[in-house]
Amino acid sequence: MEESSHGQFYDNKLQKWSFGLGSFAQWFINSAFNTWVLTFYFAAVRLPIQYIMTAFILWTVWNAINDPLIGYLSDRTHTRLGRRKPYIMIGLIPIAIIEIILWIPPVPLGDDYFITFLYLLIILFCYDTFYTMVALPYDSLFPELYTSVEERADVNSIRQVLSTVGLISAFLIPGIFIGDQDVMDGYLINGIVTTLIILVTLLISLKWGVVERPEFTQDHHQEFNFFQGLKHTFRLRSFVLYTIMFFLYEYTLLVLSSTVPLYAEWVLGIQDTFLTSILLGTMFIVGIVTVLFWRKLDVKYGSRKVYAVSIVLYIITSIPLLVINSFETAIIIVVFMGIGFGGMLYFIYLIIADVIDDDELRTGLRREGTFFGITNFFMRLSMIFSIITVSLVFSTTGWETYEPNPGIDVIQGLRLLVFLFPALALGITLICLYFYPYSRDYIIDMKSRITELHRKKLDQIIT
Repeated sequence: MEESSHGQFYDNKLQKWSFGLGSFAQWFINSAFNTWVLTFYFAAVRLPIQYIMTAFILWTVWNAINDPLIGYLSDRTHTRLGRRKPYIMIGLIPIAIIEIILWIPPVPLGDDYFITFLYLLIILFCYDTFYTMVALPYDSLFPELYTSVEERADVNSIRQVLSTVGLISAFLIPGIFIGDQDVMDGYLINGIVTTLIILVTLLISLKWGVVERPEFTQDHHQEFNFFQGLKHTFRLRSFVLYTIMFFLYEYTLLVLSSTVPLYAEWVLGIQDTFLTSILLGTMFIVGIVTVLFWRKLDVKYGSRKVYAVSIVLYIITSIPLLVINSFETAIIIVVFMGIGFGGMLYFIYLIIADVIDDDELRTGLRREGTFFGITNFFMRLSMIFSIITVSLVFSTTGWETYEPNPGIDVIQGLRLLVFLFPALALGITLICLYFYPYSRDYIIDMKSRITELHRKKLDQIIT
């Protein structure tokens, strides 16, 4: 540990990388869940897409309550372990169990899918509750622990590298065990392996990475109640714009992760699930390699400008997905897509920290839990919109239920799903960035003011 200008700060490599393992764990389990749950219940269980869409919509209703509420409660929690750590400890074991039982649903009785639908719905509700208990505290701790531009750039690089490793693992590891997407057995083996990885990484992170700064030990005395806090938060134009961008980023990622396995099989002719995983993983591997490149541009030019550049690059390089037919060509295309994607991955989880700092200057309190609780809800909402998008495309192309020989309309629909809908979402993101209020100069000024505020908080606690 070192003493910095803003008080006691946790600045050693072991802590930073252990903290980053939390990002690996949450991205690994959530990406594996998001990528394979649709394929499993649609292709292996043969649950009609309308049932899946209904379950996800009802899940979103629960998210509207669960995510903001857990975020609000964590802001007001005061224990000897801090505000965030107890929630991670509570959610750890249940989320590991759910990752296993997710893949053993009751078999539909003839054409009666209701029991299977109900099982999926309960799993979704439980998964979201305990996943939020794990993921939200990690997200909240990042802007609390690291407040300067350089610190955040440094630790965000670690987090995004490990997050991307989690994403790649979520594609590659299931690809080893799942095998034929139409057969259920491999999914359960994958769930057991995933659970073991999650338990090991989260326990390491809890032991050496999850710490809390003393400056904020009194910030549990929140001036807003639950509804006042929500109202105040949505009055911040910067947060509203960020929430739209975050929603669109998650929507883009979810549409891709849900449809690329089907795109690979029916458009590119790839029957091997592991090769599909390689196709997905290549973009994320390139994203890892480019994180340090985007970090340098961030420090020099500011997040808003460079984030826009990464989006434009991604859109342009993804255009060939509309016409390619071979796996080899697809690999080349996703390499170039990965450069732009690396920037998107780096910035989307970084710029919200500036919104939270600005709010602390307004209110005098850190309210990460409330902010991330709301964004987590919109992350789940993006999943609903992604499922609705897939459902509408499948329905209009005559693929309402899984069939082994889809027609030409389905092929065109899959092409649109992997390019057009993500491109439209990212185009709207560019509009939001144009109106986003935090320029590089504004952020530099804000950092000096936030450092002084934290010094005063620490002095009050010491005295």
